Amino acid sequence: MSVDLVIVTHPDQEAAERLVSSLVSKRLIACGHLLPKGTSLFFWDGGLQREGEVTLLLKTISENRSALEQEILREHPYRVPEILFMTADFVTAGYAAWVRDSCGPTEEIRRETGGILGSA
Repeated sequence: MSVDLVIVTHPDQEAAERLVSSLVSKRLIACGHLLPKGTSLFFWDGGLQREGEVTLLLKTISENRSALEQEILREHPYRVPEILFMTADFVTAGYAAWVRDSCGPTEEIRRETGGILGSA
């Protein structure tokens, strides 16, 4: 049983917490961990940018990838948000079972996708 770790950066702590709460409520993720605001340096719009960002570590199942991506893109303030999906090489059985139980697809998501969940 696999577990995905999803990394997303967000410019605002309060909005990031609302996003994570929404994702947990919709059972798209089992949990989200918000790391304190750090500094990102990157090239954008023709120059070096420096921004404060909160890093989100989200735990989910691979079946939720597409729906999770769509929800993050819908709610995120960036034009091109960082959304990195990584499948864990090893996950303890108990934790993997908890993630699966916590973020199994909801009836609403099954209806929206015609019963077929994300294939990323």
